Amino acid sequence: MKSYAKRYPLAGRRWRQGDGWSVLLLAIVGSVAASAFGACPPTVADGANLVRDGLQLAWRPVIGGSPIAATAIPMARHFAIEVQVCSGATPSGATLAGLDATMPEHRHGMNYRPRIVALGDGRFRAEGMMFHMSGRWQLEFEVQSAKGSSRLFDDVRVR
Repeated sequence: MKSYAKRYPLAGRRWRQGDGWSVLLLAIVGSVAASAFGACPPTVADGANLVRDGLQLAWRPVIGGSPIAATAIPMARHFAIEVQVCSGATPSGATLAGLDATMPEHRHGMNYRPRIVALGDGRFRAEGMMFHMSGRWQLEFEVQSAKGSSRLFDDVRVR
């Protein structure tokens, strides 16, 4: 039987000069994917739309860099959520300060805390989401703007 290093030659490899092509490719793919999401005001293609306190928020789940339907979020598998925050036809300048999910009927939340990454122009990505049980989950988006803090909620059913 081959050793681990022989079966997986890149597993323990250090960064070397000339490896920048893969980072460049990821940056290009990421910018193309980000440009397809994020127009203000959000449309149905941007995912579920929520409105509160003059803010519009669109969100959509993503697995492996590809958007999926909210009804297709798998149980017990990590996914990300892309968020666009707008004020009318322009990015709002607001910040996605927090994202959490709870199961109201069970009175508990997720076992993981997502990490929020700002993508610019009112776009954010929450990574490390996981719904570990089937049933109704309630997403809570906390948005900080010049007007203060707003909480927007949406329900998702996981099968």
